[in-house]
Parts: sequence; structure tokens; C-alpha cells
Amino acid sequence: EDEEDEDEDEEEEIHAVRGAAAASSASALAPPLQRSAEVGEIAASRLSAAQAAITEALGLPQELLECLARWEREQAAAEGQWRLKQSRMYLEFEERKRRLQEQQMGQRKKLRESCDAALRPLYAEGAAVCSELERLLVGRLCRLCEHAPAAAVPQQMLPGPLARVSAVSFGQFESPLRAPGGPSRVLGAVPVSAGILVTLSKICDRNGIAMLPASDDPLAGFSRSGRGATEVKLPLRLLGARVKLLTEAEAQAAQRPADQRTFVVRYAGGEHGGPVEPVQILPEGISLAEYDISFAAGAAALRVEHRTDGPVRCRAEPAAQKQVFASSPVELYTQEVDPETHNIVQVYFSDLRDQVAVDVLNLTGTDTALDGPETCSFESDATGTALNYKIVVRDAAVAAVLYQEDGRVRPSPFVEHRLPAAGSFVTLPDGALGRLGQLPRGLVVAREPRDLPEHPPQWAPAPGLRPKGKHPAELPGLVDVSIVQRGGAVVWPHHECSVPVCAITAADSARLRQWHAQWDAHLRARSAEAEGLAVQIEELLARSKAAGGSGRGSSSNGGGAAVGNGSSGGNGEGGEGGEGGGENGAETRPSAKEVVSELTETYGRLEEAQRELLELQAEGLSEERLASLQRGIQRYAALARFG
Repeated sequence: EDEEDEDEDEEEEIHAVRGAAAASSASALAPPLQRSAEVGEIAASRLSAAQAAITEALGLPQELLECLARWEREQAAAEGQWRLKQSRMYLEFEERKRRLQEQQMGQRKKLRESCDAALRPLYAEGAAVCSELERLLVGRLCRLCEHAPAAAVPQQMLPGPLARVSAVSFGQFESPLRAPGGPSRVLGAVPVSAGILVTLSKICDRNGIAMLPASDDPLAGFSRSGRGATEVKLPLRLLGARVKLLTEAEAQAAQRPADQRTFVVRYAGGEHGGPVEPVQILPEGISLAEYDISFAAGAAALRVEHRTDGPVRCRAEPAAQKQVFASSPVELYTQEVDPETHNIVQVYFSDLRDQVAVDVLNLTGTDTALDGPETCSFESDATGTALNYKIVVRDAAVAAVLYQEDGRVRPSPFVEHRLPAAGSFVTLPDGALGRLGQLPRGLVVAREPRDLPEHPPQWAPAPGLRPKGKHPAELPGLVDVSIVQRGGAVVWPHHECSVPVCAITAADSARLRQWHAQWDAHLRARSAEAEGLAVQIEELLARSKAAGGSGRGSSSNGGGAAVGNGSSGGNGEGGEGGEGGGENGAETRPSAKEVVSELTETYGRLEEAQRELLELQAEGLSEERLASLQRGIQRYAALARFG
């Protein structure tokens, strides 16, 4: 009723305002309107006379013409009334709209003032918390990680850029903060703050090269992948899962010397608009597979971008002559099949050419010199592609690695890594211990052609492990590993994955002694668990058997006919005694149904423990003992059911 009264008052006010405005405008415009009305009547009469003369020429009946004129007058009058009503309704809507806007503005102002008064203490407390967090975190160096960092893993083995904590902030009601790239939390379709955010500024990529600041990056505003962002914002609650804070000693060890923080590319060509080709990168030891080098805008506008971490500081220097990285050794991961057969599983070399062809030569049992014509002959392969590298093997070891450039053959430094045999224990960069699977077939170097088993990897690649550098496309270099220990704990069932061969290292004797002791303790614990379950079942059966005998003996006093629980009352005069015996039995021992349920559950756990012992190839319970336990449970269940 109050709302209807308010609407009526508003309508009366609107009509009063409209009437006053009409009266004032009518008084002011009366003479001009009168003259215009007279002129309009004269024009209308003349127009009607002209139209009547034109209509008479049509030869229509006079009655029809009068009817037509009357209908036109009625149409004009009716439409005029409804247009007037439409105009009034429009004016009313506009007036109500204006008043509603004023009301909304007042309510918004009141809400803003109330919100500021209510949230100001909360924001003051948040600012104090952020100040305390800034005092503890801002300025500290940290290592960004793709997975949760383990405390025992050294910071050198964590794959991620080096960053510095630069700020701690939180979102407010008018300006909520969210971690970029993550889904925004919504409450009633209104975005809310994502809590306290920690801002990290990348200073070096994972190889120690300084990151390119956004102010110096002309393409900073065009990157859609987000990898070029020099700032990373993480919620405080997820900081420990994505970041490892470094100690002062770790921070000093994580940074390169100042003269090695710039990615230097030495190039050849580029004269008179010709193509520019990089021939060497500095500092040494960096994998070319991790970077994108672009001379799209010329040598002066060199751009180097880490494939994961983003653009880095770089500098281009012209080289005196085109050359392969003579100072970077070729790394080979090999397997000795027999004295005359060598399996080169993987080859890593520093060479920026798009197409690199590799050949092998076995000199075992020959007198051919390493610098002889047969060794230094670089002939084209069957497809006509010129050879670039030749790996020479003699007496079950790599004797030389030769490369050809500009028509000249030169020796290259190399490092041969002998891979452990299949089934050996190896360690991974994160400290995990695993058992090596079959080594895949690579470049087979033999005096006579041999067809070795291929042994391709069967399990999914482990996340976070990458090849060391550029390698032939036909040599993926992945080997299966069964992880048996991680983080100092036994992994069971073993985690199966494939890893690059450059990521495995043969486990030393101390690690193996520690593992075997831990594994023996694990087996003893599993055996003790199975033995404990068997003893628990035997004790339950023994107690139930003893309780069953006493229950039948006491049933004569109470008139009961129960097996072990005494819960059923007798007939006739002994009923009350049976009930009393049943109550005492329920208080002191479980029912037969509960005992059967406990026996079944315990035996199921015993079967699982026995199955695990068989998988562990450990000694479990004997078949006779298991069969005896099973028969005892079945016998007790039958007695409990049929009495």
C-alpha cells in the first residue's frame, strides 16, 4: 500500500508539473499559436477545396465522397488522441527514469561510503601483513620450478629461471588482483581478490643468462604466450610449490660472473643483404636446443629467446670465418655390445646447420691410421647429402670424431659416456634411484653388419627432463627406467618412465648399500604385516571357539540356544534368565555376525599382503597355513549361521 501511495503521489506531481508547464507555455505562446491556427485553417480549407475539385473529376457518387471525408476526419481524430497518450506515457517514463537514476546514484554513494568504512580496517591489516612479508621476502633470490621442489634437491638441478622477489600485494574491492593465466574466482558473477600475490622479477634464465627487461624488449607487447613476461605473479599459498627460496650461498652459486650473463652469437655473412648464419655461441656449455636465435631484422637487431623462460640479453659479433664450435666437445653415450660392436645410443654436438649427416667407421683389427685417407674421406651418402661428422671406433672405444667444414676435415674434441648395462641401478638429476631398462638401438658400429634389437622406450617420458643439446633426429636417446626410490622413500609400485640417456648416472656403492638395507627393511615390514594379520585371524578364531563353548554351557541356566553369544532367550520359565545372560554376553564380546565380518575383512587384507609379497619376490605365508585359516573362517561362519 505504501508503494502504491508513493506511485500515486509521483503521478500527481508529474501531472501538476506538466499542467504548470503547459499553462506557462500556453500563456507565453498564445498570440503566435492563434495566428498559426488561423493560417492553418485557411490552408486546410483551400486544400480541401482543391482536393474536392480533383475528386469530382473522378465521377464518384456524392454519398461515397461524403462517407470517405467523414471516415478520414474520424481517423485523424482517433490517431491524434492515441498519439497524445503515447507522448504522455513517454514523458512519464522519462521522468521516472530520471528519478530512478538519481536514486541509484544516491544508493551507490551510500554503498561506497559504507564499504570504505567497513573495509578500511581490514585493508589496513592486510597492508601491515604485506609489509611484514616484504620485510622477509623482498630482495631474496629464488628458483622457479615446473614442479614442486624437494628440499633435498640442489638448486643447480632445478629446471627454472632465477628470480628475485620484488613486491607483495593484495587486491581490494574496487581493484581485485589475480594471478595472470589462471582462472578468476567468481562470487555471484562478481570477481573477488585472489588473496596475497607475490611478484617475482626474472633476472636470469635457467642457464644463468640475464633476462631482457620489458623496457628494452620491442616485442613485449606482442607476446601472447606469456613466456616473455619478466614478472611473474604467484599466490602466496602456491609459492612453496612453484618456487624454492635460495640461501645466500646458493644465490651466489646460482649466478654467473658478470661477463658471462650475455648471450653472445658470433655470425658469418650478412654483407650486402646476404643471409646471416651463426657459427658460435658464448658462454660455452649452453645447449642450442633451448634457444631461438633470430636475425630477422639483421645482425644489429639480434633477438635470442629461451624456449621456456623468455627473451634474454644478447649481443652479435662478426666472426672471422665460418666455423663449427671447435671448443665445444661432442658428447657420445655408448654401449659396448661386444669387442667388435659399438652401439652409439645418442650424440650431442654444437652445430647450427639445419641438416647434419653423421657416419661411423670401425677400425678394430685394422692398421688404418686415424689420419689416413680412408678415415678422412667424407663421401656423400646414398641420398647425395654431404657428410658432416664421422665417428671412428677402435677396440670397443671411440677413437676420434672428425667433422668437415669448408672442404677441410678437422678433429673435434669429444667425451664418451659409457652407459650402464640393462638392469643396473642409476640415479636421476632429482636424486631418485631407478633400475635401467634395455638400451635402445642407435648407430651400430661393427666390422660386419649386425641387426641389434631396437628396444624403443615403452613408457611415457618423465616430465622436466630434456635432452642436453642438438642431436640427430633418428636418435631420440630415451631409455626406460623403473624408479624404485625417491625422496629417501621406497616407491612401490615402482614408477615406470623413460628419460634421456644424458640424465642417468650409475649409482655408486654407498648409495647401493643404503638402498639394499632399506629394501630389506621394507620386505621385513611387509612380511611382519602379513604375519601379524595371520596371527590376528588365529586369535579371533581361538577366542570365538572358546566363547562358543561357554555360551552353550550357560544356555542351560538361562534356557538359551545360542552359539557363543547367549543372546537368545529360552522358552517357558527360563526366559528371564536367558535375557539376562544375553545382556551380559553383549557387553563382554561381539556378536557372531560382527566376528565373521572382522574375520572376512582381515583375511582380505592378508590376501593383499600375500599378493604384494609375491610381487616383491619375498617369502610369504605358506599355502597350508592360508588354507587352514580359510577353513577355520568358513567353519566359524557356518556355525554362526546354522548354530
